[in-house]
Amino acid sequence: LRRSGKKLLELGRSCLENDYRGGTALAYLWQALESYALERKIEILFGVASFHGTDISELAEPLSFLYHQYLADEKLRPVAKKPFNQKMNILKSDVLDRKSAVLKMPALIKSYIKLGGKVGLDAYVDYKFNTTDVCLIMDTSLVAQKRKSFFAKGDLT
Repeated sequence: LRRSGKKLLELGRSCLENDYRGGTALAYLWQALESYALERKIEILFGVASFHGTDISELAEPLSFLYHQYLADEKLRPVAKKPFNQKMNILKSDVLDRKSAVLKMPALIKSYIKLGGKVGLDAYVDYKFNTTDVCLIMDTSLVAQKRKSFFAKGDLT
């Protein structure tokens, strides 16, 4: 990402109480990030989003779907470090059920991909936190105007 020469903004972890996850709270977070990025002419947003758990057999479908449908361009594609990296190309694309894969994704990952976000090559299995993490990358110049206004309005339905 640094070699891209683009202006970067890393999005750190955030935590919301269960009752406020997704929906309106996520819309407010994206609105604030959009304003901040526009003001500072940020070109690439990136950060980690987590699936709960480390059982890759349970996550094979959504990880494979992300790999087959949303893999970042090679020039912007991070690779998780060994020894905790996990290939996401687990299942072949022709056996994936899109609806099932999307239902198994956390709201943050879904919102990234709705905005045109892409994923790094591998996931990172974090046994200490009981999560499987994916790096998400969003080139702000490729975000369609429709998508930008979709989140700016706070309409996540």
